[in-house]
Amino acid sequence: MILLSGLAGAKFHDHLLVNRHWINGQHEKVLSAIKRWRTAALGGHRDQCSNCGRTAISYNSCRNRHCPRCQGNARQRWLQARERELLPTRYVHVVFTLPRELAPLALQNKQVVYKLLFHAAAETLLEIPRSALSRCRHRLLYCAP
Repeated sequence: MILLSGLAGAKFHDHLLVNRHWINGQHEKVLSAIKRWRTAALGGHRDQCSNCGRTAISYNSCRNRHCPRCQGNARQRWLQARERELLPTRYVHVVFTLPRELAPLALQNKQVVYKLLFHAAAETLLEIPRSALSRCRHRLLYCAP
């Protein structure tokens, strides 16, 4: 099995050089933490079996919130806690995406592009029920939600 830490370590420096124009300090910090996952760079401790006395060195994890190996259980607990907060009603999950061609623009102008995306998404979500209600009134029919 290939681990993310192995990929981050193998091509880390090359990846930074090629993508320096959009990788910020936070990205670099995450990649660096994942690269050092379970290595001596993060320190470790000696475990000893209470039955046979055999010892082994265990290296510490990066504990970065973006690391899937370190935060998988924490993520699951967080999701379960959010599910308990949901109201007993039907929910609709809506996803708005940008075309792939706009990705470089979005990376360079996050605040502007995402403000426009959220504004367009909000207008769309407000317009859908308005237009459905309007169609129902004109036809004098009952429209199920």
